[in-house]
Amino acid sequence: MYTVTSIMKSPVVSIEANKSVAEALHRMQEKGISSIVVTPTAPGEPKGIMTKRDVITKVVSEGKNPEKLKVQDVMTSGLITVPPDCPLRDAVALMTEKGIRRILVSRGEEIIGIVSDTDVFQAVEEAGWGQDY
Repeated sequence: MYTVTSIMKSPVVSIEANKSVAEALHRMQEKGISSIVVTPTAPGEPKGIMTKRDVITKVVSEGKNPEKLKVQDVMTSGLITVPPDCPLRDAVALMTEKGIRRILVSRGEEIIGIVSDTDVFQAVEEAGWGQDY
């Protein structure tokens, strides 16, 4: 049985919530990723994730300047996480239920990895269709 740990990307790239969207975009481009975990700048503030879709829908489509916007203004908060031993099938079911394309893998409060729908697709393709997930 596959678990999220077997296909997750790690370490997770992150950025502080008070940084500019432009800086986050640069970091995403530099790392070749389509999402970035947002860390709080003060205790008690929410963590989040900023994705390409957030940038397209909340920045580009609204004609806003990414240099002037903070990551916290466009991020999605309320992270959905699973533990490292979560079966891949369960993680995918949760992603489907929540309508999300990525799920974070956490050990306690620490984010240790991320699994995207692309990672799942590649795992299925590489393992072959006769496998149990």
